[in-house]
Amino acid sequence: MMISEDVEEELFRLGASSDTIKKLQEFDDMVHEPMSGNLDGSIRTKALRCMFKMLQANGLAGENTWFKAALLLDRLTASSFFRLEQLPLTCVCLTKLVVKCISSVPKMAHEEDPSMILIKDFATWLDSTQSSATSAVSLEALRLHEEKVLGALDWQVEVACTEKWCLVYFTRFGLVGREFQAPVRQLHAQALLLARAVMMCFPMLSHKKLAAGLFCLSFVYSGLLPMASLMPSDMNAAEWSALLAATGNVPQCRLPQAMTLRLMHMICLAMKEGWEDIRAWSRQTVETLGETFRQVRMFHDGQGPWNA
Repeated sequence: MMISEDVEEELFRLGASSDTIKKLQEFDDMVHEPMSGNLDGSIRTKALRCMFKMLQANGLAGENTWFKAALLLDRLTASSFFRLEQLPLTCVCLTKLVVKCISSVPKMAHEEDPSMILIKDFATWLDSTQSSATSAVSLEALRLHEEKVLGALDWQVEVACTEKWCLVYFTRFGLVGREFQAPVRQLHAQALLLARAVMMCFPMLSHKKLAAGLFCLSFVYSGLLPMASLMPSDMNAAEWSALLAATGNVPQCRLPQAMTLRLMHMICLAMKEGWEDIRAWSRQTVETLGETFRQVRMFHDGQGPWNA
């Protein structure tokens, strides 16, 4: 079964066509080459929090801006350009780049800009906890640093972040799988909530694979798919059940087998992927979710890196 021309036209109107997936894949292939970050987890968490507050100060606190900022930060800190003492400058520059991408008339920076105040506080924290001497934060320093940041990113600021992948997947399923009357908005919101928690812990995950795994798992967690449907071929039922149990209670599937098989086909159509790849990405996501929840519990117990 293929997606009809009428549905494809509607998907194009919604920004979720098959061509959109192809373009997002090209972005993902460019960004997610084997890389290792140069930033300690506690510093990265603090930097992400600071950047989110700066986005809020600019009236852009949506998920699309946060995930884009996080991906740009991870790309930058994994490059040879990155220097810890320049991190405050880098955070401001990346935030401003995200704002410029969203706003047709971005605000001009000034000394009383909330972003400047926030980043100076972050620089003070970084100096005191890391025994570093951060670069002075000024409008002139930002102007000079921004061009260097763009060069380190190969002038590629538009990125295929988790939020964008999730939006495309759930939009496509909303059309091709509408016969199932799934609560798409609710599933989408839950996937983004989990994705944000994961991204706080793991910097260099493929945003596409994380979005794909969360998209598919949302049907399991909502009782529309049996958990066995996503079980990798190299695992047995007991191993898969134990892995899923680390992420919380999984409800029993409430649909008959014939409908779940059709649902699986609709998911493949929505994602334009084969089921074996989907299972592999779901496994990676389940493993990552389990570790994320473990770190969150440590945070609430006052033991994790987020307490820095």
